[in-house]
Amino acid sequence: MIKAIIFDMDGTILNTIDDITDSVNYALSMKNLPEKSVDDVKQAVGSGAFQLIEKVVPAHYDEEEKKEVYQIYQEHYDQNSSNRTGPYDGILDLLKTLKEQDYKLAVVSNKHEYLVHELNIKMFRNYFDVSIGMVEGIPIKPEPDMLLKAINLLNISKEEVIFIGDSDVDMLTARNAKITSIGVTWGFRDRQVLVDHQANYIIDEPTELYPIIEGINKL
Repeated sequence: MIKAIIFDMDGTILNTIDDITDSVNYALSMKNLPEKSVDDVKQAVGSGAFQLIEKVVPAHYDEEEKKEVYQIYQEHYDQNSSNRTGPYDGILDLLKTLKEQDYKLAVVSNKHEYLVHELNIKMFRNYFDVSIGMVEGIPIKPEPDMLLKAINLLNISKEEVIFIGDSDVDMLTARNAKITSIGVTWGFRDRQVLVDHQANYIIDEPTELYPIIEGINKL
């Protein structure tokens, strides 16, 4: 019986790509590096901010140079994380309905945790009972630790939760945590990535989640 739904943030419930791209290009321009397209950045996100910067700077950059670009990026993004960011169509209605149906909700993201909390309040009216982001000492996705922390805080079992995300990282995280995964096609990766990484279910619209939950609960 499903009692809780855990969501990834970027590319799943929140379209953050324009603000992320703006901050990436600001940091690159400060170092006189060529800017990246939105599609370039889409392919680079998902594994945390520093890993994002590693993927967009030149291959010859050493660790210190990467850290400099990362610092510029993060400071800019901290001040500009909601300029052009907003929930995907249908997400607020989905969260409202799930809360009305007494499901517990959580968000687990590789963003810094202070940003996850901030965006939860600003964008989602605190619909989430638990919001978890990157903090020191806890491995980020695709390691299962963040998901397992959310499950523990929600006080449920693995069999009572599903994890919804848009990327290969999310599907791997669910598999590593041994919980059911649902991939969404409106985010930063295409359907084939979700298929290749063994999503248990794939949906094209938020409303397609309801029959999946009902089907699982009838098993």
